[in-house]
Amino acid sequence: MNRGLTGALIATLLAVAYFSTQDEEAPAEGTVAARKPRTALATAAQPETGSGEGIGALPVRSAATVEHDLFAQHSFLPPPSAVNPATAAPPPPAPTAPPLPFRYQGRMTEGKETTVFLAQGERVLVARQGDLLNNQYRVESVTANAVTFMFVPLKQRQTLSIGNAK
Repeated sequence: MNRGLTGALIATLLAVAYFSTQDEEAPAEGTVAARKPRTALATAAQPETGSGEGIGALPVRSAATVEHDLFAQHSFLPPPSAVNPATAAPPPPAPTAPPLPFRYQGRMTEGKETTVFLAQGERVLVARQGDLLNNQYRVESVTANAVTFMFVPLKQRQTLSIGNAK
């Protein structure tokens, strides 16, 4: 080992032995030995009492004076609410289909079948009766005044007005 480390180890052991023997000295019988705090933290935590009050002024409690069962079963659930179920908030409304994302652009009729041109943002969609658009809207019917869609996830009908045909 390094000579410096050996010297430090011996100095540490001697200091520990010196301080441990000072703590073991017993006070004379019938007297109370006051301990002096050894760290700055301990002195800051204890208030100064100039009149001799302190630990002796505290009431003495024994283990038999516990006021409640330390090992009782506890529930951490919130207490049951006092709200009457009849006066509770009504259930949320049923879900509804979002507004139609399509704008009418025009139509073309060939024989008995009508094709409708719809715009969705930058896209132009060509739709006929029975087509499924965006995997959500089925074209139910195409009339002279309106196009009827079925919003498939909620099975709700929606109508897009297209005006009068001449």
